[in-house]
Amino acid sequence: MSSDSKFQLPPGDYAIVNRVNASDGKRLALTFNGDGKNVTVTPFDSSSWTIENYKYDEVRATSLQHVKPKSNTKLEASLGPAVNVRPVGNYVFGITQDGSGWSIKDGDKKTSWSIHVAASGSEVVPLSESTGEKQRWVIVKAGTSLG
Repeated sequence: MSSDSKFQLPPGDYAIVNRVNASDGKRLALTFNGDGKNVTVTPFDSSSWTIENYKYDEVRATSLQHVKPKSNTKLEASLGPAVNVRPVGNYVFGITQDGSGWSIKDGDKKTSWSIHVAASGSEVVPLSESTGEKQRWVIVKAGTSLG
């Protein structure tokens, strides 16, 4: 297998937006709320995240990657009852193109990043073996308009 899969996300700076819009039609993007705080979704603005490769996973045919707030790359996303941000500690995720968007899953491919409700302030949470639209993300280069 090649480490240049068209289904994996190249390293870089991105906005990460849920596939499901809020009831008012606004796009909901991952939002960094500070060290030790849970990640939420809020109306899409200029929030961006840095994606860095960790290592290539032959079984998944994709790279495991770090997800870091661009405003503080000494921190990175990790999993608990919700997706939260902690000091760098080799928390890695598989980010792969999946049907109508991108899925972000833990290193074991057992849980996906999701939201329970498409509303501003909703926490991003891990869900086991889920495949709905709330578990899909639109990922665009930082500074790019969603149109």
